[in-house]
Amino acid sequence: MLETDVVVVGGGIAGSAAALAAARKGAEVLLLTKLPDPEETNTRHAQGGIIYTGPGDSPELLVEDILEAGDGTGDPDAAHLLATEGPPLVQKLLIEELGVPFDRDGNGELRLTREAAHSVSRIIHHGDTTGAEIQHALARAVRDERGVSVLPGARALDLMTSGCRCVGVHVSHRGEVATLAGRRGVVLATGGLGALYEHTTNPPGATGDGVALALRAGARVRDLHYVQFHPTALYSPGEEPFLISEVVRGEGGVLLDQDGREFVDHPLGSLAARDVVAREVRAMMDRTGSPCVYLDITHRPANWLKSRFPVIYARCLESGIDMASRPIPVVPVAHYACGGVAADTRGRTSVRGLWAAGEVAGTGLHGANRLASTSLLEGLVWGWRAGEDAGPEPVAVADANQAAPPEQVLVRAPELAWRHLRGIMWERAGIVRSGEGLVRGLEELAALKREYGRSDLGGPLLVARMILESALADTQSRGSHYRLDARPERRRRIV
Repeated sequence: MLETDVVVVGGGIAGSAAALAAARKGAEVLLLTKLPDPEETNTRHAQGGIIYTGPGDSPELLVEDILEAGDGTGDPDAAHLLATEGPPLVQKLLIEELGVPFDRDGNGELRLTREAAHSVSRIIHHGDTTGAEIQHALARAVRDERGVSVLPGARALDLMTSGCRCVGVHVSHRGEVATLAGRRGVVLATGGLGALYEHTTNPPGATGDGVALALRAGARVRDLHYVQFHPTALYSPGEEPFLISEVVRGEGGVLLDQDGREFVDHPLGSLAARDVVAREVRAMMDRTGSPCVYLDITHRPANWLKSRFPVIYARCLESGIDMASRPIPVVPVAHYACGGVAADTRGRTSVRGLWAAGEVAGTGLHGANRLASTSLLEGLVWGWRAGEDAGPEPVAVADANQAAPPEQVLVRAPELAWRHLRGIMWERAGIVRSGEGLVRGLEELAALKREYGRSDLGGPLLVARMILESALADTQSRGSHYRLDARPERRRRIV
């Protein structure tokens, strides 16, 4: 058994921030990453940017935008915390200390863009690879930080609990089970669960691992059925979905039907909140039988598009689409978990010695729908706060040796079973839902569990069941949770 002060599970923006903050509070930290490449995280795939601040902006205005996008169901205290602490932390850590190369104009000023449901331009970015630049800078800082060690390729199997406290984690590393004790506790920063869906922008590893770990340890979860669907992923049959950043619409792109007409019925048009636009796209496809809709930004010069969206431009060209001369075919896909392991403003969960930060956490910030570009900022703020809270925590008195490790590493379920699970989630808990469909989905999950519950599909099946049960219990349509058999309660302000 290896002992340390704080074990951080996950190396994205939330996990890296937590590790840095805990170490700077004097803790010895061990950071685990699921994949052999420590930089291969959800954060790395974020395109658009991170919230900062701009002319005419204020914390109060950002709070208003967050709560409005969340369909009036978000936590005002969480929104206020993000709005007041987030931009200063971006300035101090990402800009000044780590030197993340955000785009600047000819005068050296940060370039700002606007995304859907934002009142003002307040998003800073690096082309369309913002997440990769932030991830790289944080990974470098983690490597250089005294007191932080990194263990890549370590998959968490179960949390260790003793005396009603989390005292470590059992992991699979190089084919063997290892026990890692955290004298002060464990920070979960494992990312999201979008890869439970058939069509998603998430990398394959985003299967809700952290939520499953927390559930088995007895932690409370919240809002799991609020799964956000992004309205614009590249439609290219036979290929994996590729996100077309919301910033394309923020820079003037509009959504068109197959006849070239704008169709989003909302005062903000194509820049309405994601849940609204995703449903509008789905409805248009259902009405017309079209396999996709079209995102048109051809009014922008080709050189400008290549400079502003180099990765998106190149990826579209690979599929035979020049976004400078023709609209991009797009479809909605699963994107972000707005809920997760219930966590307070310090990242503390209902289990002592266990913190959660980033997409795995349910802080209440997003409510039923996430405002664009709050994800990276939430991970940064709550990761930093969780690390600072865990760092000076008194040494646990519980005996970690009381927690027995798993008998063996779980076997891999066949790919057919994984495809079946993802198909169930897409059909039963997708953009639109119904009580009848959710009940059938639970029956289908139960059948899968009987056959594959003892494989590595067990954790994802547990999370999937909790999503469907949460959706079934909520008979009111709100934000990203839209039920065909419920009358929506309009909470959003009329713009």
